[in-house]
Amino acid sequence: MSNGSERVKVLYLHALTPVHSGTGQAVAVVDLPVAREKATGWPIIPASSLKGVLRDALGNGQNNGWIDLAFGKEVRGDQQSEAGVLCFTDQRILCLAVRSYFGTFAYATSPLVLGRFVRDLRALGALPPFDAVPPVDGVNALVAEGSALARNGKLYLEDIDLPAKDDGHATNIARSLAKTLFLDNHPDNQKAFTERFVVVSDEVFNFLCETAIEVVARVRLKDDTKTVQSGLLWYEEAVPAESLFSGAVLVADHYRKDVTDLWKEFQPSLIQIGGNSTVGRGLCRVVIA
Repeated sequence: MSNGSERVKVLYLHALTPVHSGTGQAVAVVDLPVAREKATGWPIIPASSLKGVLRDALGNGQNNGWIDLAFGKEVRGDQQSEAGVLCFTDQRILCLAVRSYFGTFAYATSPLVLGRFVRDLRALGALPPFDAVPPVDGVNALVAEGSALARNGKLYLEDIDLPAKDDGHATNIARSLAKTLFLDNHPDNQKAFTERFVVVSDEVFNFLCETAIEVVARVRLKDDTKTVQSGLLWYEEAVPAESLFSGAVLVADHYRKDVTDLWKEFQPSLIQIGGNSTVGRGLCRVVIA
């Protein structure tokens, strides 16, 4: 895959509602868990779940020739199918929305999350919105200047309390991400993000990825009695609303033409990811940078 900034875009997903991108397999007491990375256990949206959704979203009123070029064309009969020129990576968690005693909720991340994000974008030839990733010592939490989360040097997330301190690196990262994610929105959205941004240790982030994921009981009722139908009570996970994912979109090597016109057509704004679309799950705002 060629490394060139003009051939790669960073794709961010901002969850407007809880997202259930599942695995279809039960884990422990959860019947329908969200997809997670094998090594880290962090939530992930597989590229296979994303590509078809984007094709469908962009296909409404879009040039069919561009759709086939970008996403591939399946030809029936003796002719061969054609691969699309856009290549998608998995959407990795960038900030997990976590309940906070002060500030209502936090955009929580960790040094490993941020470090992988910067490393991957550089490897792909894209320019990260920030460079320096602050280390987090012990159980400390780093917040941006003017944070709405910390009081008297303490931060309360879910069921844990952490020593919190203002950090210049965390402030710069928060402001850089806010400008990228909320460029076309009201300035108050950038301020709200910066105030709620926090960098916790990798161990604390692992804990939050286990305990801060929504688990919802779902049932099916009998039509006549309106009681739970036998065997149709199940539990499913969802990544909380306001969480942020990031990934990349690349132009395949076999496409040798100018990519300017290709990117002009690639302008998704709102998509639905994963299951339970009829109950409002998975609505995501799309940001291309």
